[in-house]
Amino acid sequence: MNVAGANPKINIIFRSCDLVNAVHNAPRPFNLDKKTLIKLCFKSLHNALQGFNYHIVVLGDNLSPEMKAFFLNFDIEFVEGVFGNDNSIRETIKIAERFNDDEWVYFCEDDYLHTKDAMQKIVTLISEKETIQPSSIKIKQLLRKRKIKLFSIPRFFTKPNIVVFPTDYPDRYEQEYSNRDFIFHTTNSHWRQVYDTTFTFLMQVKDVKRKRRTLWKSANKANDRYLSNNLYGKSFFFNKLLCLSPMPSVATHMHIETMSPLQDWEGIVNELKAEI
Repeated sequence: MNVAGANPKINIIFRSCDLVNAVHNAPRPFNLDKKTLIKLCFKSLHNALQGFNYHIVVLGDNLSPEMKAFFLNFDIEFVEGVFGNDNSIRETIKIAERFNDDEWVYFCEDDYLHTKDAMQKIVTLISEKETIQPSSIKIKQLLRKRKIKLFSIPRFFTKPNIVVFPTDYPDRYEQEYSNRDFIFHTTNSHWRQVYDTTFTFLMQVKDVKRKRRTLWKSANKANDRYLSNNLYGKSFFFNKLLCLSPMPSVATHMHIETMSPLQDWEGIVNELKAEI
C-alpha cells in the first residue's frame, strides 16, 4: 500500500517460518503457539503502518498452507521458497537492493510484536534524523572555578546515518551491562544509542548497498554479533552507523526472557486476537 505524498517510503521485508517454534527453544509468552504468534506480530506491524508510505514483502521460508493463506489476505508481495535461516537472510538483502537508495528497508523477523504507534515514532525519527548527531569528546580542566576546554576529539568525519532497532532489551538496564550512551529525543519519543541488534532493524537502502559485504557475511550462521561489531559505532563512527533504540520500546521480541519493559504486551496481544 502506498499513501500519496507520505514520506519516507518504508519497505518491510517480513521473514517468516512457522516450522520451528524458536531457534534456541526459548519459551514464548502467553502460551502462544508459533502460528498464532506470527499472525499477531504481523497484524501488529500492519496496523502500525496504516497511514504511512509502505510496501510489504513477505519472505516465506517453507511456510505451511495455513500461513500462506493468512498472508495472502493482505496487500503484499509474496516470495516463497525453502531457504533455511542463513539463506533467508541473504534473500532479504537481495530484495532490499531492488529499492531506491533514498527509501528505507525494515528487515523484520516474524516474532516481533509492535505497538500501535511504532511506525509513527520511527518515521518521526527518520524525518528528524539530521538533528541527531554524536557530540565531540571534549577534554576540560577546572581552572579557577571555571572549566577550560583543552581540546576536543571528533567522533566522525562524515555524520553517521542511523539504523533503527525498535526493541528496548531489558538487559540494558542491568548494572553490569550499563554504558554511558548517547540519548536523543525527537518531537514524540526518546532514543538511545545501542551497539548490538538481532536481524530485525531498519536502515536506509543506500546503506544496505554500501554495507552489503558486512550484511552478507553476517548471514553465515546468522551471526548477529558479527553484524553488530562491524555495522554500528560505539564511541567513534568512522565508517560505522549510529544505531538507536526507543525508550520505551515500540516492539518486543516475543521470548519470555527478553520482553521489553514498560509496555502492556499482554493487552496488545488480547486486542489483536480479536482481529486475526
